[in-house]
Amino acid sequence: MKRIIIALLLLTCLAAFNITDNSKVFKKLYSLKGTWKMNTRRGPLYEEWRMVDKDNLLGRGYMVSGKDTIINERVALTNTAEGIFYNPTVMDEPAAQGADKKPVVFKLTKAERKTFVFENREHDFPKRIVYKFITSDSLHAYIDDGTETGKRQNYYYKRQ
Repeated sequence: MKRIIIALLLLTCLAAFNITDNSKVFKKLYSLKGTWKMNTRRGPLYEEWRMVDKDNLLGRGYMVSGKDTIINERVALTNTAEGIFYNPTVMDEPAAQGADKKPVVFKLTKAERKTFVFENREHDFPKRIVYKFITSDSLHAYIDDGTETGKRQNYYYKRQ
């Protein structure tokens, strides 16, 4: 009986710290690896992800204009003992140009089926960043104000 109680306590502690689930959930995010493309009025928009190691993915958002590649965002997705974090750097913001500004980090708050929700309720906009895999080659990403009916920007990507 003591062993069962100790085992239950251990599992409860691990669940409280998300140690058991983080790695499993983060592995599902490996599906981002590769290049994704969305056609817009201004030309194609790309999101590209590569795996650094089992706990780190790096991404970048960019457009191609003629022979120029214009990077508009870099992202680090990291799996830590504290949780899974989405850390973007928007390239046209002053922080990207060396100004003294704290980074904005979004924590994974929900991972259901093929949908991943990252939130930072303290940030002005966006408050949520969502990735939803429609199929293995189709991705719906969006940013919003944290409500279901408010401001939202949608991104519909196809794998390249």
